[in-house]
Amino acid sequence: MFCPVCRDEYRPGFTRCATCDAALVESLDAPGPSVPAPVLADATPEEALAVFCGFLTLDEARHARDKVRAAKLPADILIRETPGAAIGAPVIEEFWLRVRPRDFRAMEGLIGFEPAAPAGAEDTFRCSACGATVHASDDACPGCGLRFEE
Repeated sequence: MFCPVCRDEYRPGFTRCATCDAALVESLDAPGPSVPAPVLADATPEEALAVFCGFLTLDEARHARDKVRAAKLPADILIRETPGAAIGAPVIEEFWLRVRPRDFRAMEGLIGFEPAAPAGAEDTFRCSACGATVHASDDACPGCGLRFEE
């Protein structure tokens, strides 16, 4: 069984694609239903992308991003100048992979890195439910919405 949209293969007995929610077909040669191609889910404003980890080269960052996108999770690369660089000095760029906070735990398995410690990390902790970084002043996790007791 195959998904006519993403072309993933399934064992017999499955009838719908877990990713695209399209009806599976016996063969990719058979005409399938007219289903739009899957797109990555955009992060909602409440679920903005957060820095997960940094890389030394743009190629390394692209390789990690491609692994994340292959898992059908949204990700982007943030390129910025090294903070504190003197004006007129050669530009040194930093490459940061950004993902949804609720995907941090999955990222550790996909690319083998732990999340970058945000500025002011001493005032943060990791959510036990989803692994997102939570600020001490937050009363709920920004990744999964879990409410914290005082």
